[in-house]
Amino acid sequence: MEPMAKIIQFGNGRKGDDNLICRKPLEFRRGDWRQGQILQCLRSEAEKYQSHRHQAINNGHSHLSFVPEHFSLVSGCDYTVMGLYRWRESEEQAREFYQLAGLMECVVNSSSPLLRTDLLRRVYKTIMDLRRSLNFSWKGDSSQFLLPLHPNFYRRSDFFARIQQADTLKVLYEKVEHETRVQFDLLAAEYVFYLPQRMVDEPA
Repeated sequence: MEPMAKIIQFGNGRKGDDNLICRKPLEFRRGDWRQGQILQCLRSEAEKYQSHRHQAINNGHSHLSFVPEHFSLVSGCDYTVMGLYRWRESEEQAREFYQLAGLMECVVNSSSPLLRTDLLRRVYKTIMDLRRSLNFSWKGDSSQFLLPLHPNFYRRSDFFARIQQADTLKVLYEKVEHETRVQFDLLAAEYVFYLPQRMVDEPA
């Protein structure tokens, strides 16, 4: 494996702040690496990286010596963030998409008693309808759909605990909508996403 300093190369004429794609509803930035995984960074870590990046470019360096501390998005989370990236110009649809991710999390990973009844078929129908309307689906061996959050913000187990409390389908949908909105707000307030260049260059 090549050292990161050799992988992160700058082109000519780059500026220290030229990697911003959008700030809202979520902040996406173009990574300085062609391949690899999407990185989800705390804002404090992203600020350190941006400062180092700006200084390196101003000093005429051809590469960066480190990447910020981060979550590497894999196992389905990579598809989730690409869906959010696709809807980056519409917060309403981005939130709707994240609600779909929450429903996916329920049927794949939740042990809710409600989802062990015939009502599961109706949840699957809702998921399929949302997939069609948003023109998106997860691929491969996706096993996690909601993005990671540091536990001081929100614990993953809390989502499942609240879903288990739902005793009707209506309540289940309400809890999924509420919890995914809370998580989306945290993602918007606390995190920055860096996408490899190939993902930015290819159609979303």
